[in-house]
Amino acid sequence: MSLLSDTNYSPQRVYALLRLLGAQDGQLGFDSIRTWLKPTLRGVEQKGSEENINIRQLLGATASLGLIESPSQNQYKLTVPVPATIEAFADAVHDRLVALDVDHADSIVLEAYAAMVVLTEAEQGTSWLDLNAKDRAAKINKAVRAADADDEDEEKKRFNATKSSPWKRWMIFLGLGVSMPRSDFYPYPAQRLEREVARLRSEQSLPKTLEIEAFIGGIAERMPYLDGGRLFLASVERVRLPPLGRRVSRVLSGTLRDLHDDKRLVLDAIGDAKETYALTQEPHPVRNIKAVTLEGQANNV
Repeated sequence: MSLLSDTNYSPQRVYALLRLLGAQDGQLGFDSIRTWLKPTLRGVEQKGSEENINIRQLLGATASLGLIESPSQNQYKLTVPVPATIEAFADAVHDRLVALDVDHADSIVLEAYAAMVVLTEAEQGTSWLDLNAKDRAAKINKAVRAADADDEDEEKKRFNATKSSPWKRWMIFLGLGVSMPRSDFYPYPAQRLEREVARLRSEQSLPKTLEIEAFIGGIAERMPYLDGGRLFLASVERVRLPPLGRRVSRVLSGTLRDLHDDKRLVLDAIGDAKETYALTQEPHPVRNIKAVTLEGQANNV
């Protein structure tokens, strides 16, 4: 039971299940859940067995997140308050994934994203994303923590092409990337980064402007799959990528520049070279960062 082994569901359906349970005093039986969530698309109904499998997988994924439990056979009960909005639900899921122990089955979800960020750096761009689904997944699998048993069986690998479909849905839902026609998924954490910056400011008393080193350190704790984070560094070691030093990764560089251009935050480039971090070289006015102002003119999170 994990987010990636149960494939026939979406994050939105998980939230719908939580809302349903919340409206029914926090607990329902399987048959009632199936009746309430039964899809009625264009008058076409699923076969009973297929419908049951899909609901079971939805329940399995929700239980894997620790959001429900089964106190008795075919009974399901909320274990947490239902988030008020779907955005708050995304935040709650992100927090749970960040807090997972490395031996949890779902730790692969953010490990795979960290691997994608590191591989984009190692390959000096995103052209590797144009590989077919199987080869792309195999490349990611080699960049994450190895399975306890070295097994060549494709289905037993920690990450594979089958798992990439539900993984992609979660990454997009969490604000970590966008769907692309050729490469399937492109790592672009702008939405999540903006939300985490806003949450960081609401939880802590922070100055409006942070030195770049402090900014990256703070983000690495909340988004450990980005520069300096524990998942990022673990993948760096597996890929044998040289240390970034005072450079910002390609994925984070592009994200920061876009947020700067959209006036969501402000990148301050004025300062001695020893105090700055270098962004990936692109035709953009901002090439180095000394500090980050956490609230831009257009910030309305």
